[in-house]
Amino acid sequence: MRVLFTAANWKGIYFCMVPLGWALQAAGHEVRVACAEGQAQTIARAGLTPVPVLEGFELMQVERMARYAAAVRSPGEFAAVPPVHPVTGRPVTDYAEFDVEAQQEEFKRAYDETMGRNCDAAVEFARAWRPQLVVHDLMTPEGVLAAEVTGVPSVFHSPGMFGSTEAGLHDPTGAFPRHGVHGWSRKKIGYAIDPSPDMMAPDMGSALRMPLRYVPYNGPGSMEPWMLQRPARPRVCLLWGNSASGIFGTGVPALRWAIDAVVAAGAELVLTAGAEQVAALGELPDGVRVLRDKPLHLLLPHCDAIIHQGSVNPMMTAAGLPQLILSLTDDQVEIGRRFAVGGSALLLPGLGATEEQMRDAVARLLTDGALREAAGRVRASVDGHPTGAALVPALERLARTGTLGAADLPR
Repeated sequence: MRVLFTAANWKGIYFCMVPLGWALQAAGHEVRVACAEGQAQTIARAGLTPVPVLEGFELMQVERMARYAAAVRSPGEFAAVPPVHPVTGRPVTDYAEFDVEAQQEEFKRAYDETMGRNCDAAVEFARAWRPQLVVHDLMTPEGVLAAEVTGVPSVFHSPGMFGSTEAGLHDPTGAFPRHGVHGWSRKKIGYAIDPSPDMMAPDMGSALRMPLRYVPYNGPGSMEPWMLQRPARPRVCLLWGNSASGIFGTGVPALRWAIDAVVAAGAELVLTAGAEQVAALGELPDGVRVLRDKPLHLLLPHCDAIIHQGSVNPMMTAAGLPQLILSLTDDQVEIGRRFAVGGSALLLPGLGATEEQMRDAVARLLTDGALREAAGRVRASVDGHPTGAALVPALERLARTGTLGAADLPR
């Protein structure tokens, strides 16, 4: 069986699909990943075969542009953490430095045209390679279109916590009707692979939800011996991803407050962040071990809790630990609320929390036994889902027959 994955130009979105790719390859199937050139090396290092036929568009720039425009309209709401320059990502002293109104229309036009060309490229590759199944991530309408044009089934692979009706599968330039596909919408997604814990599963609309055990993958890396050593005091992991620094700059106060709160509580802190973010923090107190872009799944086995900026990747990777989620974007606020239903997470607004709130939240993170008990239940729910290997026969059936029912899924 030939399976085409389509991957967005943001590794945090498609990393969830990598273990399924391994399972399919281990079962003897061919897997190709349509992607942008900038993601090809990352995908190859994950053990999958990239097909760099798509154009990359800087998704962090999309977020910076929207935030900058909102700040121009309501500057008072952004006084605590001002937006950075949409293009450079650097701090600005005056919003007049960038004419966001003049640039937004051109920016949107360029983005839409890129999406249209990507749809054409995905269709062209699919017609040449003839996949029998397409698996697409949260942000790649190209995969859906390629499947529709070639007449094969497509499956939405959620990273967890996102439903099929929330997928960013827009068609801004009419690529679908241009290729003879009319009337398609996200409501027509028929199949959705979902690793979310059952008690907080998102709305999949009319799609058949296909539970999958979440196997954390956050990129390649090495394991040092100290990671396996249980420290005498609690160990907290603090992840501040490149997307947080890239969209909001390196001056978000909540990050430093979280560091100081953990140290003041007497815990060991493992901080993993980008080099620029670490440099911007300046001198750090004793008790902080600094890593740069370390894969999260290697750090957590001997951590007691985690603090992160609200992305779904760390949320799901750390499903068995108490979490303090410092949501930065609107979608992170929403998925944070969903995840907190399980009882294992505390929520604070990453851009609006006070230093006192941070100290109180960290103290509870380290002492509240109910959080740890709930985290165990969340982990058990995730581990109770079928493995990728167990799901492969159902995907084979879908590719062979074009349809799948609940009775066909592994138990």
